[in-house]
Amino acid sequence: MTYRIAELIADSLIAHGVDRAFGVPGESFLPLLDALHDRDQIDLVTCRHEGSASLAAVADAKLTGRAGVVMASRGPGAFNAALGLHVAAQEAIPLMMLVGQVDRPNLDREAVQEVDCSRSFDGVLKWAVRLDVAALVPEMMARAFAIAQSGTPGPVAVELPEDLLADMADGLVARTHGTVQPEAGADAIEKAGVMLAASERPILLVGGECRTTAFRQDLVALSEKWNVPVVVAAKMQDQFPNDHSLWAGQLGFFTAPAHMKLFERADLIVAIGSRLGDLSSLGFSFPRQSAPRQPLVQVYPDPVSIGTRFQTDLAIVSGAHAFVRGMLALCASPQERTAWRQKIVAARTATHGWPRSGVPPNDVFGHAVAAIASHFRPDGVVTTDSGNFAGWVHRTFSFQPTARLLGSACGAMGSGVPSGLAASLRYPDRQVIAFCGDGGFLMTGNELATAVARGADLKIVISNNNSYGTIRSHQERTFPNRPYGTDLSNPDFAALARAYGAAGYCICDARGAPAIVAEAMSTKGPVVIEVRSDVHQSPDKSIAAASR
Repeated sequence: MTYRIAELIADSLIAHGVDRAFGVPGESFLPLLDALHDRDQIDLVTCRHEGSASLAAVADAKLTGRAGVVMASRGPGAFNAALGLHVAAQEAIPLMMLVGQVDRPNLDREAVQEVDCSRSFDGVLKWAVRLDVAALVPEMMARAFAIAQSGTPGPVAVELPEDLLADMADGLVARTHGTVQPEAGADAIEKAGVMLAASERPILLVGGECRTTAFRQDLVALSEKWNVPVVVAAKMQDQFPNDHSLWAGQLGFFTAPAHMKLFERADLIVAIGSRLGDLSSLGFSFPRQSAPRQPLVQVYPDPVSIGTRFQTDLAIVSGAHAFVRGMLALCASPQERTAWRQKIVAARTATHGWPRSGVPPNDVFGHAVAAIASHFRPDGVVTTDSGNFAGWVHRTFSFQPTARLLGSACGAMGSGVPSGLAASLRYPDRQVIAFCGDGGFLMTGNELATAVARGADLKIVISNNNSYGTIRSHQERTFPNRPYGTDLSNPDFAALARAYGAAGYCICDARGAPAIVAEAMSTKGPVVIEVRSDVHQSPDKSIAAASR
């Protein structure tokens, strides 16, 4: 029986727990496609664009905790897929990009579509490797997965010369390397406990380094045991129960004044599973570095990510869950913090409390989102593309840790539909709702064809305001009454959905939203709900009107 390097690579994927990959086929890795043909352990999802394939792989990694896998051909394919590389690097998500490469005799000769991933994506990739020696393939594949998942997770590129894939692999077997899982020492845990017990106004700031069900359960237990409120980083609203008395809310691109006042008063910040980037630190202003400086405990598995931007009073190199478990094992002596908890409730209400009955009639999208939220199941999955429309989702939906939220934390447009596709394939029995703007949908919405081909039970909600709305809002603030380059001419999205073979609905006014949403949400298979929105509306305007 012949055993090719292509088979060895397929077996390596299986050995590392890969059960699904996304990609666009290319002639440069035909032997690998042939090897996957005979391996039922891996579901290959054929996409319509490498960019959306890479975004789907990133979303799948968020759901599984394992490295996502995207396959692309060299040159244009790799550069199309680079969108996912950037997102994975920005959001610390493990991602493997397998790139078909020219055959080895023609390397470095400017052959058609040749690409050097190491040079082309320098500054984005954690590591790039070209497999050019058969004997080293098992080691290099194992190293690639280990690097992608260790420390600060991120993207890795593996180049596959097409002639190597056809080489014999007799005597070679797939292998795995262990990944480093650092845990906090007893001394560090004790110091954190002392600082937490002494503080009057502490905040737990939780990022997305760990997203498991067990972690979320233990996080709730930790907050209750130590009587400390929890705020989550952008697009992490599902990390903590949104109806819990210690829920302080979610950080985002535009922090509400109520949250700003709250954070200014904190006397201890315990950052768990966050690198403290610009969004989770309010533009690198929180924790405050000027006098009186706010003490900081930072917990992250990569020492390089600790102390790089802020003076850190206690640096703990540890996974988030290991730290939380350690804190739960301590004997706690929490303060009552009654006044502080009252401040938390007030800030949360101001930023996340939206009386749905008071949404003004001209805010059609606000009514549509409220109607959709009324049908949302506790274990449902919501994905959001980048754009102002996501503000309605975050204000209206109340998430439990049993649900999942896949958002564009780094602001990359086009993530909504690919993320929804990945979630609907990963959880075919769960409700999946993808929210998009008209701009983002027309970047990657062609994956609706993939959803139809797969029979995915995916609901796609499009806010159609005929504009790149987020850019338009920035434009209006900086150059009032001078919009330029942000207007869009859109198709009939409901009709487009039907042309793809999906169900299509259109909401044109607030009164019709509940009935149309009820019918759309009960329809099986891919569904598009187009909402005719007003570019001049924003969730803040709607909330202000509702509070009057």
